[in-house]
Amino acid sequence: MCSFQPDVCLTGNADFLGSSILEQILATGTPIAHYVMNSQPGYSHDLAPQSSLYRYITVSNWIRDNLQEQGYPTETAQTIYPGAEVEEFYQAELPPRDQLRIVYASLVMHYKGPDVLIEALYLLHNAGVDFTATIAGGSLTPSFVEALQEFVVSEGLQEKIHFAGLLSRQELKQLYKTHNIWVLPSRFEEPFSIGLIEAMVAGLTIVTSDRGGSPEAIQHSETGLIFESENPLDLADNLSSLPMNPAEWEAMTRNGQERALSELSRTRTMDRLESVLYELALQNKKINQ
Repeated sequence: MCSFQPDVCLTGNADFLGSSILEQILATGTPIAHYVMNSQPGYSHDLAPQSSLYRYITVSNWIRDNLQEQGYPTETAQTIYPGAEVEEFYQAELPPRDQLRIVYASLVMHYKGPDVLIEALYLLHNAGVDFTATIAGGSLTPSFVEALQEFVVSEGLQEKIHFAGLLSRQELKQLYKTHNIWVLPSRFEEPFSIGLIEAMVAGLTIVTSDRGGSPEAIQHSETGLIFESENPLDLADNLSSLPMNPAEWEAMTRNGQERALSELSRTRTMDRLESVLYELALQNKKINQ
């Protein structure tokens, strides 16, 4: 018989375990901190454990609010952003801002919205705004990538928009040294983007759609820009506003980098998780005294 008696349990993707295992753990008197990184915790709301020993931790306020709307017990839930390895991506010197140097770095899939970005770039081109852009990332739908490439060629943008394909982390860090804007045009409600933090701490200006939890990393016009999802005109307007106000552009970028370093690091995330685990263990200990 196993003699292991943990003080607390931290779980993630409960759908891989099944909700019954959570009840078994709780039955032993062990508290559970469930770190929810998706729109659902892995089981329907009617199967949610009804125990004071069970607490949700969410990767964004959007996830927490979404759980509440679906009927999950979120009275004690709290948000802890996932954080990133900021030391790995940090660049003391900001990339040059001589022109818009835009990068998209994610899966090149419809739900991620790279087509929205390319439409916005087309609008910038027609408006005479100087820019270059790199679309980096792999894809599970090659036909979608081909359609984007064909559009770029048909509109004469092949000298301005480059498709880099899937890059390694080292290649990505090098790419960030030559670009100054990182765009997340997602039409999908992403729980939270760690890639956004990596680009922010690298000194790129973040421009993100208003979907999901990722916009929580940004204060509009203070640490980045937020545009209306699936609205290429709004995205183009936000991008074109940056070179018109160079001092504000630099201040926004530095503020974003400082926020990433001080509030969105992996170390800070681990410290906050540790505090919650300690609190749960201490709470349980007092109950059993």
